[in-house]
Amino acid sequence: MSIEKSLALVFSLMILGQAYLVRRYVGTWLFPACLFGLFWFGFTFFPLAVLFWIPVHAYAIGFIFLCTVAFSLGSVPFDWKTAFERNKEKREEAAQVYGSSFLKAIFYVLTLASLAFLTLNFLVQGFSLRDLFFDLYTSAGAYADLVASENFKANIFDQLSIVFAYLGVILGGFLFPCIATKAGRRLIVVLSFLPPVVVAITQTTKGHLFLCLVFFYAGLLLYRASVGKLDLFEKISVRSLALCLVLLVAVATTAFVSRARYDVDDNGFIFDKLVASYASYSCGHIYGFSDWFSFIVGGHSELTYPHESATHGFYTFMALFQVMGSHKVVPGGVFDQYYSYGDLLTGNLYTMFRGLILDFGIIGCVLFLLASGFLLHWTFYSMLRNRRPVFTVAVFVFMLGYFYSSFIISILIWSRIYVTFVLLWIVLQINKWITQKEGCRLAMATEAPARP
Repeated sequence: MSIEKSLALVFSLMILGQAYLVRRYVGTWLFPACLFGLFWFGFTFFPLAVLFWIPVHAYAIGFIFLCTVAFSLGSVPFDWKTAFERNKEKREEAAQVYGSSFLKAIFYVLTLASLAFLTLNFLVQGFSLRDLFFDLYTSAGAYADLVASENFKANIFDQLSIVFAYLGVILGGFLFPCIATKAGRRLIVVLSFLPPVVVAITQTTKGHLFLCLVFFYAGLLLYRASVGKLDLFEKISVRSLALCLVLLVAVATTAFVSRARYDVDDNGFIFDKLVASYASYSCGHIYGFSDWFSFIVGGHSELTYPHESATHGFYTFMALFQVMGSHKVVPGGVFDQYYSYGDLLTGNLYTMFRGLILDFGIIGCVLFLLASGFLLHWTFYSMLRNRRPVFTVAVFVFMLGYFYSSFIISILIWSRIYVTFVLLWIVLQINKWITQKEGCRLAMATEAPARP
């Protein structure tokens, strides 16, 4: 077992190695192939190293390495040196574009609207404001039970609250580096994450919060790229980083505890359950995929999985198939097989690669990553070359969300992602028109001859 686990770790390091080679070629980590490689290095190396004693099939990790290489190959056809040189020409306009008064106003409206829709959804489900403020622990657990049952009342408020939370946090990422004062930046951060934190605490849903973190970071990276700063991270104080981590862990722990509604006084029991929850959510995906991948290639697996005929893209683009009238029924978690290892790991996370293989086969999955690598590098290339990009900016933001969510499932299975993308595109296009007009008026006022 230790030999195969060691080989799996080698494949994980090779994922990092191929990302590093791309970084050496283009000169920065802020690059789609590098970012995808870094995400999947983390998604593989951390679970494999931390839970070293849990068996894994090394060839499953080798397949993921092959997919990251295919994605990176999609960057080859482009002249990146020229693109990065062209990108330097727009650094002086970045603050005007991404720190505009229009985006600030939309940011505040979206944040308040998200909170309002969250409250309305809570009321629609039969809860009261008193439950929300004075019996949060019980009501959060009851809400989780309601979602899992057939009694949950689907409504537009629930969907809009999430869409507006995503939009708000993306705009918050744009605005944050444009704010001059520390107090102003702190306000942007608080308002950006207030809706997803409220969702995590009141609905015990943690996924939205972590995706919002990625979207906020994508907004930051986009601004940094626009001003020619191609580093992934800026210097940040240890105190600020520690505070953010403590708050994140506190919110996630509250969500875990509220969903389980532990009513025992044994602190050791609660601690063990929390450890299992964190392990399952952060590490279960790679062991679940390994077990499933071994099954489909004819190897040993702990579970027996259903055989499905080719689904031709359903598990990758589920929302589009449903819009086109597909009646294929899937459980709430997409896959209803739960891989487990003792009392530590239990979960139905199998990464986006299970869906890709079901849709297109093993070879088709690799070709899909090659094609998507080409398309995403093409949009990134266009974003760098264009003076005031709009569509490609939206693609960049959701590309990072796509990379992050790939350890769970394809992000393109959720209809709210498409709605959020279109709305972001519209907001950025309107912002472009407004800032261009303001820039023209300013230039005309500057060039106007002084009156005698």
